[in-house]
Order: sequence, then structure tokens, then C-alpha cells
Amino acid sequence: MDFVKNGLDTSNIDDPVFAIAKRALSDDDPSVINATIGSLYDEDEKIVTYKTFFDIYDKIDDKIKAEYAESFEGNASYKEAVLKHVLNDSVKLPKGVLATSGGTGAISLVIKDFLKEDDTLILPDIAWSSYALMAKDFGLKVKTYDPLALDDLIKVIEEIAKVQDKVVVVINSPCHNPLGTSLSFTDWKKLIDVLNALSKPVILLDDIAYFDYAFDQKTARSYFELFNDINENVLVTIAFSMSKTMTAYGIRCGALILIHKDEKILRSCQNALARSCRSLWSNINNAAMIAFSKVLSDKYEAFKKEKEVYIKLLKERSEIFLKEAFESRLSIYPYQEGFFITVKCEDNGKRDLLHEALMAAHIYTVKVNRGIRIAICSIPKRKLSGMAKRIKVISDRIESQNLR
Repeated sequence: MDFVKNGLDTSNIDDPVFAIAKRALSDDDPSVINATIGSLYDEDEKIVTYKTFFDIYDKIDDKIKAEYAESFEGNASYKEAVLKHVLNDSVKLPKGVLATSGGTGAISLVIKDFLKEDDTLILPDIAWSSYALMAKDFGLKVKTYDPLALDDLIKVIEEIAKVQDKVVVVINSPCHNPLGTSLSFTDWKKLIDVLNALSKPVILLDDIAYFDYAFDQKTARSYFELFNDINENVLVTIAFSMSKTMTAYGIRCGALILIHKDEKILRSCQNALARSCRSLWSNINNAAMIAFSKVLSDKYEAFKKEKEVYIKLLKERSEIFLKEAFESRLSIYPYQEGFFITVKCEDNGKRDLLHEALMAAHIYTVKVNRGIRIAICSIPKRKLSGMAKRIKVISDRIESQNLR
């Protein structure tokens, strides 16, 4: 007897990150490396919590914490703060903001509300697994592109534009999860030119969950100015994660920014998405929005200094792993910045063998398509030293066994 609607997947959901992380936490070997956690951890393997944010959050009166936000679209001060923090007046076109349940909520709004069932969503073929989960849940098909090849992305966009009345494409840049890559200004310019030339409506969804941890913050934001050049057929949407920016992962707070040339079209899109906000989560954490707004107005320079400590730490950690990977000839995908580095495994069967062998050696990682994700954001430098070489030795052993 079926109770759920036709088409829903009723099998047990086994999230690859949380499942392996749970195994890592139960491993009591003193040398264990938990490379699964996509959150900032310090050198003592404790989760980082920004003093600038939590000092303000903790001082908010309980009665205010208990209150609903002023609107299901988000507090006005929060929406203003999001625009200031993300775009900083670089975009002059009409803009809208909706408070969302983390960056995930922002992404799901776009995937849910802009395509109809059986339409095709364009995704990177190496990506955060929840993109594909959302597509499946909303009855969509998926067409993937190589996130390391702009020409492949353009080819896929043009293919879908020929057969579908609307195009929705997901870009994860800067600080791609799991590759740690970022599109250049030139790449963004070329992409915008292609989108402008389409005869169909196109929704560009830029997932910037990790952009606050790009190594060069000025460069990381420079491409936003290109959004001023979009044609009327292009709607830009930006998924921002306040939770990640403020190291408040469990406080599910984010935002969706919308940009379009026509104010009337922009507001109609925002109104439609606001209905989904109301029906899905109703209201976003009031205290989190207040605290974020106050950080920007009262403690912004202190926050940037606090964050810079961990951007520097991420860079130091990445340099340790990248140097050893180069020296040991461990094959990895190009890395520029961000929380993750990915070991290249073009054969997913061999990837599975490597993943299991690493766990046997007390190294816990996350499988992605054609690779193994290493969360340098949570691994102390002392444990990163020697890690790439160990992975190479284990990989070579698996390769030699397969050749016999």
C-alpha cells in the first residue's frame, strides 16, 4: 500500500558525507584523519566559532530570539546587510533578496520554482551531491558539464536551449565544492556573453557558499560587476550562506539574491519565490538575521580580521597538501582556493577501492564523481603533513593489485 505520491524515492537516504563522518568519529585510533567535515576546524580539531558573530548573537534577548522574523521574506536590515556584504554596490541593476534556510534553501528555491517536471537542469559533473538530490526530488532530469572546461559548459547550455523553453544552469564559484576552483573574470565575461545571446529565458544560479574564504577577497568579488551587462533574457540568482560565512552551520540562515534589468519582472519572480518560502519554512531564524546585520554595522572590520586568520590557515594547509601531492606524484584536480582539494580518480570503480582502503588506514574522505574529496578546512597541519604521500602509496598498491 502506497501512501506517498507516485515518483517519490522511498529508499533510505544515505548521505555520503554524514555516513562516513559518523564512521570517522567512532574510530578511536589516535592517528585517525577525518577529512569529511565541510566546516572550519582549528589546529586543535575544534570547530571554529567567530567571536564577532556569537558575542552579538548570545547577547540578543531571549524574547527577541523567540520572536518570528518581521517577514517570511526576511528582516529588512538583514536583506540590506546581505546585499552590502555580497555585492557592495557593484551591481546597479534592480535587485531582490529573500532570506532562506541556509544556502541549501536558496538553491532549492531556484531548482524548484523555475523548471517544470521532466525539464533538464544543468549541473557540474563533479559537484555537491545535493544538487542532484534536489533535481530528482523535484522531478527534473540532469545534464552535466565538466566544471574545469568552460567550453563544455557553453556547449551544454546551447544544447539545452535548443530543446527546452527555459534554461537553468548551476555554477559553483568561487571556491567550488569539491574542486576548490574559481572561474576567472575572463571566463565569467565569456559566459555572460553566451547567456545574453540565447533566445530563451535563462536563469543563472551562482552558488557562492564558500566565497568568503577565497584567498583574494577583492578578486573573488570582481566578477559581480559583469552582472550589470546581462540582457533581459537573463535572470541572475545568487545563493549565499550566512551559516558558512559566520561559522554558524547549524543556524540555518542564508539568502537568495535576484538580479534583472526589469524591476517589474524581478518583483514577479521574487513574489513567486516568496510563496515557496512561506510554504516551505515560513520563517528564518530572527536572532541570526539580527546578529548578522549587527556584525556588518558594528563589527565588520573585526569580523574580516577574524576571518582572515582562517583564510591564511586554509592557504597554509593547502600548500602542505599540494606540495606533497606534487612531490609524490599524487594526481589531484587543479586547486585554487577554498575548503576542499580533490584527488583525481577517473575510474569510479578504482575510486571506491581507494576510498575503502583509506578508511582501513584510518583516513576518512568523501567520494565524489571521479574523485576523492579532502576537507582541508577541518584537518590540522600536523595531520596534513604526510597525508598526500600516504594516499599515493595506498593508491599505487591498489593499482598494482588490479594489474595482476
